[in-house]
Amino acid sequence: MFEFSSDFDPNSLPDWLSESALGSRWKILSAFSFPNINTHLSLVLTDDESIQELNRVRRGKDYATDVLSFPLSFDLTPWELPPNKKENFGPILSLGEIVISWDTCKAQAKSIGHSEEDEFFRLFVHGFLHLIGYDHERGEEDEALMKEKEDLCLDLVLGP
Repeated sequence: MFEFSSDFDPNSLPDWLSESALGSRWKILSAFSFPNINTHLSLVLTDDESIQELNRVRRGKDYATDVLSFPLSFDLTPWELPPNKKENFGPILSLGEIVISWDTCKAQAKSIGHSEEDEFFRLFVHGFLHLIGYDHERGEEDEALMKEKEDLCLDLVLGP
């Protein structure tokens, strides 16, 4: 299951940022990451002011950021990608919530020199990896591993 909510008028967003378009990409990533397991993910698209408030309240950091993740199922031990084991999570595996700042996403895309779509899915994948236990802030080895998994997942969601 995939839920998308946004603080923006849907008519002001690009077509690829609709719930159905995002849901299609999520299905690809979810099927790869959790084969034969029903998953639930919530994605929120917000502005810099709102994400700054979330960052302040939930993490004690009073500044806007590009993406926040609030995991429900994984924390210290990352889920192996691609999975090498079968595990029973029950009828549905709730992964948590990803919050992306559309303001920061657009600014970073322009600054980096790639499309808003590429930047959005980079943030989406980054947030997803945090939900399943990856964390680049634990050290250089974990940062390298997360970068490797980001590249793998981006290839899946962006396609050839």
